[in-house]
Amino acid sequence: MSGNPFKIFNASAGSGKTHTLTKEYLKIVLSSPNSYGQILAITFTNKAVNEMKERILSSLFEFSNTDEVGNASVLFSDLMSELDLEVDALRKKAKRTLKDILHNYGFFDISTIDKFTHRIIRTFAKDLKIAQNFEVVLDTDLLLSEAVDKLLEKVGQDKKMTKVLMDFALEKINEDKTWDVSFDLNKIGKLLFNETNAKHLSLIKDKEVSDFEELKKILSENIQDFKQELIQKASEVIMTIENNGLVIENFKSGYFPKFMMKIANGEIDFDFNAGWKQNFETTPLYTKTCPEDIKTILDNLHPQFISIFNRIKDIFHQTLFLQNIYKNLLPLTVLNAIQKEVKNIQEERRLLSISEFNTIISNEIKNQPAPFIYERLGEKYRHYFIDEFQDTSELQWNNLVPLISNALEGEDTQGNSGSLFLVGDAKQAIYRWRGGRAEQFLSLVNEHTNPFVVEPKTYDLPSNYRSHENVIKFNNDFFNRTSPFLNNGLYQDLFEKGNQQESNNKKGGLVQMTFLEEDQEQNLDELYCEEVFSTIQSILQKSYALNEIAILVRDNKHGILLAEFLTKKGIPIVSPDSLLISNNNKVQFLINLLHYTGHKDDLNACYNILYFLAGGKENKHAIISAHLHNLDDFLKETYNFELSNLKKMSVYDGLELAIKCFDLIPDSDASVTFLLDIALEVEQKEGAGLNTFLVNWEKKKDKYSIAAPNNLNAIKIMSIHKSKGLEFPIVIFPFANSNIYKEIDPKLWLSVDQSKFNGFNEVLISKKKEVLEYGSNALKVFEEEQHRLELDAFNILYVAMTRAEKAMFIITIKDEASIKSNRKTHYSDVFIHYLKTKNLWNSTDLIYTFGSLKINPNIQEDLSLEKSFPFEYSNKDNPNFSIMTKAGLLWDTKQEKALLRGNLIHYIMGLIETSVDIDLVFKDLEQKGAINDEETAPLREKVLNVVNHVNLKKYYSKGVVVKNEKEIITKNGEILRPDRVIINEGKATIIDYKTGKENASYSRQLNSYATALEDMGYKIKDKIIAYINDQITIEYI
Repeated sequence: MSGNPFKIFNASAGSGKTHTLTKEYLKIVLSSPNSYGQILAITFTNKAVNEMKERILSSLFEFSNTDEVGNASVLFSDLMSELDLEVDALRKKAKRTLKDILHNYGFFDISTIDKFTHRIIRTFAKDLKIAQNFEVVLDTDLLLSEAVDKLLEKVGQDKKMTKVLMDFALEKINEDKTWDVSFDLNKIGKLLFNETNAKHLSLIKDKEVSDFEELKKILSENIQDFKQELIQKASEVIMTIENNGLVIENFKSGYFPKFMMKIANGEIDFDFNAGWKQNFETTPLYTKTCPEDIKTILDNLHPQFISIFNRIKDIFHQTLFLQNIYKNLLPLTVLNAIQKEVKNIQEERRLLSISEFNTIISNEIKNQPAPFIYERLGEKYRHYFIDEFQDTSELQWNNLVPLISNALEGEDTQGNSGSLFLVGDAKQAIYRWRGGRAEQFLSLVNEHTNPFVVEPKTYDLPSNYRSHENVIKFNNDFFNRTSPFLNNGLYQDLFEKGNQQESNNKKGGLVQMTFLEEDQEQNLDELYCEEVFSTIQSILQKSYALNEIAILVRDNKHGILLAEFLTKKGIPIVSPDSLLISNNNKVQFLINLLHYTGHKDDLNACYNILYFLAGGKENKHAIISAHLHNLDDFLKETYNFELSNLKKMSVYDGLELAIKCFDLIPDSDASVTFLLDIALEVEQKEGAGLNTFLVNWEKKKDKYSIAAPNNLNAIKIMSIHKSKGLEFPIVIFPFANSNIYKEIDPKLWLSVDQSKFNGFNEVLISKKKEVLEYGSNALKVFEEEQHRLELDAFNILYVAMTRAEKAMFIITIKDEASIKSNRKTHYSDVFIHYLKTKNLWNSTDLIYTFGSLKINPNIQEDLSLEKSFPFEYSNKDNPNFSIMTKAGLLWDTKQEKALLRGNLIHYIMGLIETSVDIDLVFKDLEQKGAINDEETAPLREKVLNVVNHVNLKKYYSKGVVVKNEKEIITKNGEILRPDRVIINEGKATIIDYKTGKENASYSRQLNSYATALEDMGYKIKDKIIAYINDQITIEYI
């Protein structure tokens, strides 16, 4: 394989691509000292990055300890041959290279493509006119949700946007959907972060609401014009019929005149699906028994009627096209508005989403022959490795081309050119929704395109080292025979010619196909679950362990269904759903506790708290009934837990207190610990408020999951997408009857003549069958999208069917209607087609086996050689645990800045609502390290002097309504923040804390607070300045 600097490796499933990548990488670093610093290897996940690094380093370590050919690995032997080195020479080179890499690990550059692009943008932020301290947004859902909220806030303020949103809501109501448009706005807003839509959306980003309104008006007028022409043409036919003395009965079944009369009456809701309409040009208008003179008249009129009929058909489809655009114009208008809100938020907070990285670089380099941002990198990197190339998006590839081109087409000071290694498999491209384009890889492999002067050399990795022989042969045969389901010739060849893998030395193996018959009395989902359970039982009887079995599903809801079913059957499982911390009962209890703290009228949260605490007690419901309306007292008396204290703490500290009081972690509990991590992260990024945390939790609770230990003896349930790159001894593939063409509210972008569409180059339309009649451009776009759906469906099927090492069990359905109609739209149709081509299909047979599964000779006794250490939870009350550094939790926060300005007293007073809070506040500050033992006594004395002051004491007593450090927005938009406001029966008292000397500006400040509160409807009782120095001085304003 040596010689050519541009190599493409076509790596089907299990073909040893990691081995190949490692070998090619090692050939470079072992041939030239320090060359590892000139290599950039890119892949798509952190897991893949770690695997590649581990493989390279472990190989070098192994080579460093290889002293003879007899104990050398295959990779070592291959490199000896290709580098023409003896054992000792290769060992020494490996040892030196390993040492160099470990000592200069920062130059060992194997990275995800997102991390690489982030590095470029961070380095050249100033040149790219981006804030250098920008923050990367990983969760775009939260950003989108905030943008939608800001857009909805404009209702009633922005007249044009109010009308757009009202129209959007009314449209939802007309479609029998909820008028609450926030869900739909968030749904359509997801298009903004999809690279596939980026270039289309860029064409409308500068459009205003008025532009959309004008286009809407034009569309409406054109639609009405078309409808009038339809009525006119139909009326012309009716008049011709009457003028020729014809009646309805003269026409075959009266179809044609009735159809024309319907249109003439303004009934435009029709189609051209009827047989007589499809054969109108070739079929006589009359019956065989029609009089000859009438036949003659109709034969003479037929050409005229054909012309009008075709014009009506053409107008009708043009009308449908405009109506489709019109219907999608409102969502497009809203999408554009959301896009602008997202941009505003990003500019205000200096945020960038990962999805924008590639667009930013693309916009910078597209018109530059030698992009300046690559000048420095071009000198550093000479060799490039790109793994999983089929998942590379068009933008990502185009952005890398100039950089790689510099290495491939240029030479270094020694006259050596660089190199490029692409590894991929178009059959495993299953991330189109993320921008991945299999067509890009296919085009390179088939030499249809090449952005470089250097011609590529393509190598097929022929052998499958993963699966046993029968599994390999089955997959080769299956995809070869079913490839005609793909209507694109290029895609068909991919599976017909590109899927002939050679077997390894693993003999045997099993593939079993089971067809379920629908039962009127049993739910189909239950049938699938029962069959999966039965299959598991038969596998276990052959002495296989649970952790050797993986169940792959295309739809997550099926994974949840199976997890619940198997758990009830006593089968241990690991699934994404089972790992969600929101499903942990202790986490649910803590969340309910927080909900109840913020909303005392939440009886559902109250019930759930009591239900958890009652546990397995026989009188559970009696306990719940007894304390449903006095939960606070029950918690205080039984658990010494005061909900009022929880409200005064940060969420993190409140959770710690609850964990301690309710003894929630006597043993290891990763879910509860993870909840604390989440609370701390939200507190540091968004604030410590209870409502802030709960809003974040509701939006992201379905994403918070813990990682499962690898040595757990349980069946894995995962999506096919998550299984990519993995392998399992035994795979069960149930619910294998997906609709190949299924989409949820699919859309298409169509190019249009901007002179006819108010300056718009493209429009968004709903994808439906009628699009085929919109014209050649729409037909081409529609068919290309259908072909992509077919490829994506087959790729998902390929990934699912190539994960198994020893056995694969496919569970699908026998659909009688499908078999009779020869349907070709579902996976079951593909499986039946395969069996028919082998003359194996028999409608009475439900199970088909290929090969056999032998009894497992390697029975697992000890699942892990790793030693497990029990997790020990500790909180700040532990006497052996202390923070020595001051204010650890307050670093880089506003609180720390206040402390540095000498406003510690001011900060402490902001934490105190009543005098009973003092002990709790000081304890909390000591635990956080904000104050030490020496500071506590004098600070406490000053606080007590304020709280117990004869003129202030009543304002710190229990029962008062207090607002500490709460922002007030004045009618002029100014933000004020009084230190303390006490509200009682519509009257407000303002207290402001000051240190140092008296100042006239303090009075003006207090009066501005008073004015703002009066504007809010409060009467001002007292305005007080408390000067906190050695003595407490009170000034009434």
